[in-house]
Amino acid sequence: MVACFAPGTANLKHVSPWAAKRSAGAQHAQVAALHSCFGSSTAQQAAGAAAALRLTAAGSAAAAAAVVQSRSSLVACAAVATNGALPSTNGAANPAKPSAAETARTIVDLAAHGTLCTLSEDGIPLGTYASYVLDAHGQPILRLRADAVHTTNLRRDAKCSLFVQPGEYPTRLLARVTLIGEVEPVSAEVAERAAALHNTLHAGGVGVDAPQPSDLYYRLKVDRCFYVGHMGADSVAELLPGDVYRGAEPDPLRTVAVSLTQHMNTERLEDVMRICCGALGITFEDMSYAELLWVDYLGAYVKAAGHDGEARVLRVPFLRPVADDRDARSVLTMMSQMAWEKEKPYQPQMIVSPEEAANN
Repeated sequence: MVACFAPGTANLKHVSPWAAKRSAGAQHAQVAALHSCFGSSTAQQAAGAAAALRLTAAGSAAAAAAVVQSRSSLVACAAVATNGALPSTNGAANPAKPSAAETARTIVDLAAHGTLCTLSEDGIPLGTYASYVLDAHGQPILRLRADAVHTTNLRRDAKCSLFVQPGEYPTRLLARVTLIGEVEPVSAEVAERAAALHNTLHAGGVGVDAPQPSDLYYRLKVDRCFYVGHMGADSVAELLPGDVYRGAEPDPLRTVAVSLTQHMNTERLEDVMRICCGALGITFEDMSYAELLWVDYLGAYVKAAGHDGEARVLRVPFLRPVADDRDARSVLTMMSQMAWEKEKPYQPQMIVSPEEAANN
């Protein structure tokens, strides 16, 4: 049997229910407050960065640095090349999973940069790199160099699109998104806050990527969103209205999904295999490959193969929605135990007290 090896706008009153549920203590409340203004682009670092900004504003630079370091240490991505597209799922009828709009919000939140397409003077589209932070509705606030070609193009014609897809495995398997609309300059107050958050999240830029006092910040007003989901039998391209995109919430597990899948694939591989057994409807001995690809608040994607060696991507719904990393681990453990009991089958034994035994 071959087992899996781990691959490696300014509205300060708006806080999403999920963010509120995850917040605990003063630092987490500070994170939620700033995220309500800008969202949490580069979500793998945003919690620490936002808290750092608030702490720095309060005069605690040392505490801010500590928060950034501790939050960054929670996220580790193993970049592994994959060959071609993943096979389809087993054709199950749309198990519970986040909507296309929720997944689009998640992808845009995680990436924090993309390819900005603007119209050149001759009408030919020009694709260039652009980084961003997010407002409370998931709309990118782009950092633009004042003398950049794409800035000149946008001043002439505000229509543009932004293609976003995370580059790291396994996040890149989830989906890719193109936000379509027009840009508008933000107010001086919003620009100042966006610049502070951007400079923290995108620290270390050199050359054209280094922050400059002359940088401009434009909001991409999302008119529609072109979404392409990767995993699942019903993975199709969808054109989502802008209000549907803006009204969705990013997944609450997005900041921990990578580290959680790595942990499960390395430290709890047997649990992953048993969950895959249940999804495929085969015995543990018939499994030849199992890998947890992604976890969200409604379930997980796994890649599994039986003795035929045909790897398939399966959607495994959770028994109930989960709110955070600890909750997800608990549900995954329960699902593994249930799969084990079903295969055995397991019959719980009655516990008889000595008195009852003597009477019998």
